[in-house]
Amino acid sequence: MNRHDRDYRGRSFYRFLYNAWWFEFVLFAWRIVGKRLGRFISRGIGLAYSLTHPATVRAIRSNVALLAPDKASFRTACRLLMNQAECFSIYGELAAIEPEKVMGLLAKKEGFQFLKQAHEEGKGCLLVTGHLGFFELGGLVMRQMDFPMTALTQPEPSPGLTQWRADFRERWGVNTIVVGDDAFSVVEIARTLRNGGFVAMLADRPYNNSNSIPVECPYGHMLFSGAPVLISLVSGCPIIPVGVTTHSDGKFQITAQPPIYPKWLPEGREQSLAHYTRQIAKSLIPMFMENPDQWYHFSPLGCTASSGSSLKPASTIT
Repeated sequence: MNRHDRDYRGRSFYRFLYNAWWFEFVLFAWRIVGKRLGRFISRGIGLAYSLTHPATVRAIRSNVALLAPDKASFRTACRLLMNQAECFSIYGELAAIEPEKVMGLLAKKEGFQFLKQAHEEGKGCLLVTGHLGFFELGGLVMRQMDFPMTALTQPEPSPGLTQWRADFRERWGVNTIVVGDDAFSVVEIARTLRNGGFVAMLADRPYNNSNSIPVECPYGHMLFSGAPVLISLVSGCPIIPVGVTTHSDGKFQITAQPPIYPKWLPEGREQSLAHYTRQIAKSLIPMFMENPDQWYHFSPLGCTASSGSSLKPASTIT
């Protein structure tokens, strides 16, 4: 296998940047160079990555082609990598301001009446999003609006980074549950929801194949996680699809879609998971389409429209 065709998570550039000490260095450097220069340097790193990692660029282009083939260009891929690198700088910006000032970073918020309604019902709520924009900001904003927030996350490449990001969220009052294969995390999620908490999770990169659901994109199919629907069905709480995107001026927009109330269908478990997971996708995919250069995936997502774990990746752009 050519060294440029390996999964991006195994590459030295990724291992060098994606660890706790690098995140801590970013916070230190941001205090010295400030917002403007910090973002400029971050975007320069992202551009350098795009020019030296053609396999990742091809994967990005193949993913964007699922949404809009005319936007699946080298330029879009470069912008995406620059935007992703800029997210490192945003950690520095957030660490430098008081938590109550985070609302000043917002340019627009839509659909927050759905969040207030769910909070008033007291049943808990799943906030389901994708790898879109600086999605970490959503939990911080929710907490500043007095919504009790917990973020679900997979283990990071190193235990130190997993703890670093959990500690960063805790500074803002956002709890973290690390999702593993053990039953304890499931019990903890259910307890949080039963107590009226909001739980944020990602749907567009399944934790495993056991609950992976093929969903339709405008120009192909990809996998969504069926876990949000399963958790909702077990706990009886609604699902609200949300998205966080960045405007050209550096400010953010948070959009909440109307709630989804999953029910067990007569056809059975698999049909129930598939039906409501595809409803989630119908809410989130238009947000991805509007902001393809803020949809952060670096391995090919496309798959055939088969069911279950037998799904095969679709061909990528060459």
